Amino acid sequence: MKVKSAYTRLLVTDIEACFLFYRDVMQFKVNVEDFTSGYAEFEAGDMKLALFRRKEMAEMIGNDQKPSIAECQDKVVLIFTVPNLDEAYHELRHKDIEFTTDPMTNPYYGMKTAYLRDPDGNLIGLYQFLD
Repeated sequence: MKVKSAYTRLLVTDIEACFLFYRDVMQFKVNVEDFTSGYAEFEAGDMKLALFRRKEMAEMIGNDQKPSIAECQDKVVLIFTVPNLDEAYHELRHKDIEFTTDPMTNPYYGMKTAYLRDPDGNLIGLYQFLD
C-alpha cells in the first residue's frame, strides 16, 4: 500500500470550542471551518489536523446506537515538536492553559516534554529534542 499523505482527525463533541483552541491558543493555520457539517481542518507543521463532530462520525459508520462516552484511559495523543519547550509552555500558561505535567526532561530519549489537553479532553504532548 502506497500512502500519498496522512493526517490526524480528532472526533470531538464540541467542535466550536476545539476549533477556537487550535486556532487561537495553539495558533494553527485554518484550512477549513465548517461548523454546519461539524468539520474543521488546520495545518500543524507538516501535518494536517482535522476536527470532526463525534456524532456525525458515529452516524457515518453505523455506531450511533452505542453509548457516545465511555470511561477509559487515553487512546490517542497528539505530539507536536517545538523548538523551545519552556517558551511554548510559558506562552500557553499565559493563555491560562493548564498542563497535566510540568516540563520534564527525559535524558534516555534526549527530549524535554510537557502535556496538556484540548477542550474535548484530547491529550497533547509538546516535545523538544535536546542537542
